[in-house]
Amino acid sequence: MLCYVTRPDAVVMEVEVEAKANGEDCLNQVCRRLGIIEVDYFGLQFTGSKGENLWLNLRNRISQQMDGLPPYRLKLRVKFFVEPHLILQEQTRHMFFLHIEEDLLAGTLQCSSERAVELSALLAQLKFGDYNQNTAKYHYEEFCMKELTSSTLDSIIAKHKDLEGLSQVSAEYQVLQIVSTLENYGVEWHSVRDSEGQKLFIGVGPEGISRCMDDFSPINRIAYSVVQMATQSGKNVYLTVTKESGNSIVHLFKMISTRAASGLYRAITETHAFYRCDTVTSAVMMQYSRDLKGHLASLFLTENINLGKKYVFDIKRTSKEAYDHARRALYNAGIEDLVSSNDQSPPSSPLKSSENSMNCNNNCEGLNCQQMKALQEKLRKFKESLLCMACCEEEINSTFCPCGHTVCCETCAIQLQVCPVCRSEIEHVQHVYLPTHTSLLNLTLI
Repeated sequence: MLCYVTRPDAVVMEVEVEAKANGEDCLNQVCRRLGIIEVDYFGLQFTGSKGENLWLNLRNRISQQMDGLPPYRLKLRVKFFVEPHLILQEQTRHMFFLHIEEDLLAGTLQCSSERAVELSALLAQLKFGDYNQNTAKYHYEEFCMKELTSSTLDSIIAKHKDLEGLSQVSAEYQVLQIVSTLENYGVEWHSVRDSEGQKLFIGVGPEGISRCMDDFSPINRIAYSVVQMATQSGKNVYLTVTKESGNSIVHLFKMISTRAASGLYRAITETHAFYRCDTVTSAVMMQYSRDLKGHLASLFLTENINLGKKYVFDIKRTSKEAYDHARRALYNAGIEDLVSSNDQSPPSSPLKSSENSMNCNNNCEGLNCQQMKALQEKLRKFKESLLCMACCEEEINSTFCPCGHTVCCETCAIQLQVCPVCRSEIEHVQHVYLPTHTSLLNLTLI
């Protein structure tokens, strides 16, 4: 079964999976081809029959969720946005940037004039390189919905000139840092109607649920701590909220279709679990809604049957668990790759060995050029893993007490009040000396 998966940079990937494959099979294959280990942040989106943007359920078959016949068209999107310093892979950070850039140019992420100036200069640096008055183009008006005046243009040009020589990786990281401070960072918007038929936008994000008018002017924000229950019935989603007086109020959100209502319900429950819970329990992972066939079967058979299950809850790890899992996976992948590259047997064909010797102009002493390049790449990634999580420039040399996490340099560590990994309060910062200094790695590369 063929699936066409569109990346945030508009590149279409052809992915071939089995006819009975689940959504997870397709997502894992896409991320594996892109070299992404932090799969928990991503999802596959598709367009419903009524124009809804729907997330592909990873635990269900693809053919049961999509309309029509294959090949199916999907979009690789960031489903859960996290702080830039929590992203471990450069490939993941690049996909975050591409998604953010698309939202900025579409006008769904609005910001202040000061932020718009900085973002315009950074995106111009990324697209056009160092300042050139003949090629530079700025997107100030798209970012803050204000007219670009001559004084604002001069400010953007000055910012652009200051970015001379800035690398692509650093510029993308700075864009993510700025956007992560915006109010609507990581918010997924759903078009609904209230009980009176008025059109609203519901934003589900890390901080809570936002209610906005049709023009995105805010009404209020509902924190997850006051939400008692979220339920779905057909095209309607009901949100039970506790008021300050102690009484409860029920908000009704009418959707365009049942699948759109299921998407809003899933967004509320999954987002709350990902950002606010310490772990995802097995009971939560096994939530489902039965179709008619499963309901009728449950009347005559045992209650815990698998017949007719349609999973609506699609999350395995919280943000903390996803970070820890990715860190362990990256560590294990690095060790395994180094071992496998050293254990490769020599080519059995004399022709292949002669080709390798012809392509290799230097004396590699038992390792061919490809193996040497693989080792150098692993050493480069290992050097990057020793850099501070916050600034990505200085080496890690400080430990937070009492939690013990060692992820920052001393300059950044003394500015933090809580640990960026576990969010526990920092009592003091202890300077440490790591044995794996980058100078030793440089000697190894030489």
